[in-house]
Amino acid sequence: MISFLKGIIAEKFGNTIIMDCNSIGYEALVTNNCFAKIGEVGESVTLYTYLNVREDGVSLFGFLDKLEREVFKKLILVNGVGPKMAVTILSGISAQELTVAIATQQPNMLKGIKGVGEKIRERILLELKEKMSMNDIKGLTIQSDFLKNTSFDSTIANEAMTVLLDWGVNKIVAQDVISKVLVPGDTLESLLQKSFKSLGR
Repeated sequence: MISFLKGIIAEKFGNTIIMDCNSIGYEALVTNNCFAKIGEVGESVTLYTYLNVREDGVSLFGFLDKLEREVFKKLILVNGVGPKMAVTILSGISAQELTVAIATQQPNMLKGIKGVGEKIRERILLELKEKMSMNDIKGLTIQSDFLKNTSFDSTIANEAMTVLLDWGVNKIVAQDVISKVLVPGDTLESLLQKSFKSLGR
């Protein structure tokens, strides 16, 4: 098992990073989050990895940190979720947010991830419910302002997210808008009015 690679980024393209480790090039498929934050070509970095071995080949997947890798490993236990789909999922939602979504059973947090349908979202929440409890997020720094601010009323915030997504608003944009305008005491109507106003609609 290859646990991590420590070396120099030789190439970056698509969702692929090639690491130069003592003149040996390792190619790894990574999440959008990892691709954006890991570093640039020529920089020395550490890439956490998962080696997937199948009859038709061997693939290496790379992650920004151990948490992202552990969430990936749990995702591929879900029926119908292979390694590449798991990368797609973690490219649409951070490992921290996905952990919270599963632990608190909030399906709307998974809505809008390209290529992931309702049945897969339901399976993820159902099959990982016992494997990812609130204990999994203790001590983690949840960096999403959306998660912090929706503690006022997560139900209303999630309903507002659903409406914005149905209107074609990008998930990240919707999260950002809701986190900025949400205040204690908001109703769904008032939250949506402020959100659409902020979006200029």
